[in-house]
Amino acid sequence: MSSLSPFRGAHVLLAGTALFALSACSSATSQTSAPASSPAPNTRGANAAPMLVDTKWVAEHIGDRDVVVLHVGTKAQYDSGHVAGSRHVSLDEIALPQVQGGLSLQMAGTEQLTAWAVRNGIGDRTRVVVVPHDFNLQSATRVFFTLAYLGAGDRVSLMDGGYQAWKGEQRAMNTSAPAAAPAVTFTPRVRADLIALASQVEAATQDKSRYIVDARLTRFYNGDGGGYPRPGHIPTAVNIPISSVSVNGFMRPRAELEALFAAQQVDRSKPVITYCHIGQQATLLWFVATLLERDARMYDGSFQEWSGSTRPIIAPAK
Repeated sequence: MSSLSPFRGAHVLLAGTALFALSACSSATSQTSAPASSPAPNTRGANAAPMLVDTKWVAEHIGDRDVVVLHVGTKAQYDSGHVAGSRHVSLDEIALPQVQGGLSLQMAGTEQLTAWAVRNGIGDRTRVVVVPHDFNLQSATRVFFTLAYLGAGDRVSLMDGGYQAWKGEQRAMNTSAPAAAPAVTFTPRVRADLIALASQVEAATQDKSRYIVDARLTRFYNGDGGGYPRPGHIPTAVNIPISSVSVNGFMRPRAELEALFAAQQVDRSKPVITYCHIGQQATLLWFVATLLERDARMYDGSFQEWSGSTRPIIAPAK
């Protein structure tokens, strides 16, 4: 991309905006307000790190003691070249073991995730930068989402443009893994409410209390393949495909991202639940919704779980 988006830049704070609901009850003599509701689970603190940083920021800070850079891709991709000093992450490290007939890529348990964080040198004060290997950002945002689930989201950023931008700028690269990470302590503060359950999604289809956003490519939303086992989409869901939110590994400017939501009439009046095939692509739309300071959750079971049940779907015409 030839121009910088409003999100590009290391020190732009993108703090989430807490949504407060104020209710009042009146009597003949007094009026008392109820306490404000809790912030959305993905609300970012006032001092949170920017969700996006550029390659320049990473180059300037990768040697900092409390900075860990994670390269997300296959082992072969990592071995072919990566940001010097970065550590390899594959999604199977942060997912429950796959079992025959079970759901794919489900959030691992706290013990497994804590061990993974410690193994990579991620402690209670560590600043983490997640680097996607290529232009497919959803694996990297799954790692970002996992760290947010562990309660470390305010200390995590995605490197805009990913490894391909870094490589194109001829910055320091390596083909070997760094030394073992120093001993750290990581205290999980699990945000289980970041994950929407099937029952919550089902309720939203009936009471319209939340927007449901399908992150899959439009052909799958329309029922052209992608059945697990039934093709189609969840009732009331709108489609904002992952292909629409980034260009060559760079996130689109804020105005364009807002326009994508507006085109589907997804405003700020209700929380958002994102889903996809198995809960990977949905993390990219969750990331975008969080970037836009929306109240957002991600349905981990996604269409694999939904279509494999007896719940209703919007199926293609036969």
